[in-house]
Amino acid sequence: MLSLNNVEVAYDKVQVLFDVSLDVQAGEILCLLGRNGAGKTTALKSIMGLLPLKAGSIRCEDQTLSALPAFEVPKQGIAYVPQGRGLFSELTVAQNIEIGLMVKGSGSDTRERILDMFPRLRERFKQRAETLSGGEQQMLAMARALSMEPKLLLLDEPTEGLQPSIIALIQDVIVKMKQQGVAVVLVEHHIDTVLAIADRVAFIENGRCPEVVSIVELQNNQGKIHRYLGIN
Repeated sequence: MLSLNNVEVAYDKVQVLFDVSLDVQAGEILCLLGRNGAGKTTALKSIMGLLPLKAGSIRCEDQTLSALPAFEVPKQGIAYVPQGRGLFSELTVAQNIEIGLMVKGSGSDTRERILDMFPRLRERFKQRAETLSGGEQQMLAMARALSMEPKLLLLDEPTEGLQPSIIALIQDVIVKMKQQGVAVVLVEHHIDTVLAIADRVAFIENGRCPEVVSIVELQNNQGKIHRYLGIN
């Protein structure tokens, strides 16, 4: 589905990613784990075409994403929920979702299916995004992304700062997307969430990817979490 091949990325003269190679398959959840500043968000932005590559390539199926302008990447079936959500705060819930639907020309059937996943958004349908709670805003960011009917979903810290019930809901939605064959790349700092839903974990350290392990291997050797994240 998605492959990063020897990717290198720099901000001006400061290089952030070094020779990173990763892949994720349809119906798989790949989690990127690493300390703050390791390069996880940079990797997601690179996939979306928001940062140019210094070297390497990024492909999704038979399309070379790194050769496309950023506005063309979502049209390839790739949705991105950035850290901070990136909502249109002055627009309503309905209008934010409508923007997602427009990418592929999806209609009311898709909208209703998404609202069934997030029933609280149905209750807030005509409210402006800026009036929602933090958890509701994260639901809306997820709903807008899923309205694009993606084949690849990129999520940057989707459970950050949320209460346990909202975290559980978001985990359930991510697993549901996996079951529908969507490939998911997840940046997440909640280790419990990673262990619960990921299939594989790619550790990002100082802009490199030294190791990719199955979730079973990580569960059996959680010392790797301490090694790469500095936590027990």
